[in-house]
Amino acid sequence: MAESVTEPTAPDGAYLGEFRRGPAIFTVFRIAVKPFRYRVMCSDGNGPSPVCVFSDEPGAEPRWHGAWNGDEWCSWIEAEARKVAGR
Repeated sequence: MAESVTEPTAPDGAYLGEFRRGPAIFTVFRIAVKPFRYRVMCSDGNGPSPVCVFSDEPGAEPRWHGAWNGDEWCSWIEAEARKVAGR
């Protein structure tokens, strides 16, 4: 039997949905409950890469990954990801 191979950047968790901006497709996964935590991944043609992790706890700020930290799209990404998570 062949072994299953998983990409190292693929998150564990439940797929919730996606949204896009230009060629970039953002995918939202629920990665924990109580409190709920979510991971956003981006695929822009170079394979999936992490964008941020956020929580539903009041006052919790997203943790942005690498070059996404401080990017001009951050507030838009967070708003769209929270819409997907809230469905």
